Amino acid sequence: MTNDEIINIASETGRLLLIGGAESFRTEDTVERIGNALGLPLTCYVTLTAVMVSEKNGSKAKVIKAKPGAFNLRTVDEINTLSRALTDKKISDVEFIAQLNQIKHHIIDYPSFLKIISAGLVSMAPMLVAKATFLEYVLMFVTGLLGYLAYYLTAKRSTTPYAPEFIGGFAIGVFAILGTLINSHVTPSTIVLGAVMPLVPGLAITNALREMVRGDVISGIVRTVNSMIVLTSLAIGVWIAIELMNMI
Repeated sequence: MTNDEIINIASETGRLLLIGGAESFRTEDTVERIGNALGLPLTCYVTLTAVMVSEKNGSKAKVIKAKPGAFNLRTVDEINTLSRALTDKKISDVEFIAQLNQIKHHIIDYPSFLKIISAGLVSMAPMLVAKATFLEYVLMFVTGLLGYLAYYLTAKRSTTPYAPEFIGGFAIGVFAILGTLINSHVTPSTIVLGAVMPLVPGLAITNALREMVRGDVISGIVRTVNSMIVLTSLAIGVWIAIELMNMI
């Protein structure tokens, strides 16, 4: 196997990890371990949207863009397990490449309807520790479900950054106000608090904090800023929707 092939394999592994939601330090460590296992010491540096791999004692390098997508921890786990098997000499380099290609072309994801229903169920979770009526639970489920549906459809059709979060927040605000028309005792803030939960980037914020704690300050700050923009887009969407509905 040539040095170029090893760099290509390692960088592709890093890309799959990054788009699956892996932390920067995990991606860098895995790429470098793969290089050592294949006989070529590598240096890897990862940002939110790119993986940079180079020979530790050479001049060859590669930069590969990685567009962040939905988190897929199953893919991260499969690649992590596969890389450890290669490092421990449990599989050959040929088997590693074959299994990596299988993971790449057969990324396991949950059906859309299951994601949408799950979003509705997650929306009810915050009020499990507080007092909420049965009607409020139903409204949180429906609002969260429809808000996530709006987010999901926008993400499928739009390439504008942060537009899906804005549209999802807007839909949540609209349906939260409509829910108060059913019962005047229902407060929109209660419904919104639950319905936004599926869209809050909790895992991204956690990864950002972990990276800063480990000393990867630049990567941690970038992820934190990205998460804050997502939260801001979501909040502005909710706020505009509520203001417009109150004016009608």
